Amino acid sequence: MLKTLGLKELNKIMTIADKVLILFILIISISMLGFTPVLISKSAGQKDVVITLDNKELYRYNLEHSQKLERINFSFKIEGKDYQGRLRMKDGKVKLERLSQDISPLPIHAEMGWISEPYQMILCLPIKLAVTIETKNQKEAEIDIMSF
Repeated sequence: MLKTLGLKELNKIMTIADKVLILFILIISISMLGFTPVLISKSAGQKDVVITLDNKELYRYNLEHSQKLERINFSFKIEGKDYQGRLRMKDGKVKLERLSQDISPLPIHAEMGWISEPYQMILCLPIKLAVTIETKNQKEAEIDIMSF
């Protein structure tokens, strides 16, 4: 005879220690979801803003923690036409301003906001433009694993 356990029956079977243990495991699990990006991004070194178009690096700029808003213009070609883009940099963060409506009908890339960590990126999918942040540190040069 199998009887399904309801909430009341489960509450009778579990002790206070069981409930505390389950709550502790849940709190640790949820907190690790929030702390994982912070732990991953703790990289000492200089940060660079990298602009790539169709997987080819166009420009690389040093990302500085400056209180002053800095605007950097960059140019690129799409189907033989020249276009301009503009980055905003302030407080160690970067944002891509709205590109021409001819190449990007929707302003999703401009609405992505400010990025400041290597795991964040700004994309303009119609033209395959990406703005990413890369760090320079010695650990990147080390080989982690080799596979043959």
